[in-house]
Amino acid sequence: SPRPSFCLFAVAKGFVSTMASLRPVLGRAVPRVASVLKRGMATEKQIFNQIQSTKNIQKITSSMKMVSAAKLKGDEGRLAVAVPFNAWTSALCGEPVLIDDIPPTYEDFPQKTLIVPMTSDKGLCGGVNSFISRAVKDCVGKLTAQGKECDIVIIGDKG
Repeated sequence: SPRPSFCLFAVAKGFVSTMASLRPVLGRAVPRVASVLKRGMATEKQIFNQIQSTKNIQKITSSMKMVSAAKLKGDEGRLAVAVPFNAWTSALCGEPVLIDDIPPTYEDFPQKTLIVPMTSDKGLCGGVNSFISRAVKDCVGKLTAQGKECDIVIIGDKG
């Protein structure tokens, strides 16, 4: 028979033997080399556990979506209630101007402008916050190049 890639020897009363010759004596105590080195397929229990784990992750994800939808609805309701309390700002400095043009033109802005960037307070929004900061720096640079003044009031901890 072909020899395995490695060979174990046992010494018993001066007798040197390989695993193959000890197998009939010891029975199942000495495992076959091929069965130890071969990797088996996943068992039915392991596959079942993996499926259950995936189902549990799906349940957690769907519940997180429901919680975030409820939070969004509550925030929208609070915003709608707060709009009348912000009416005095329109009388003070006019209607707010949203910058929708890409790239925006700053010729229509008044001589003195207030820029209010809103950044996030927490979470993994580094890219969004960086984009907002770069846009504000660009806006300030273009306004000062036109000889206009601007003040900045940042809302959010990451600004």
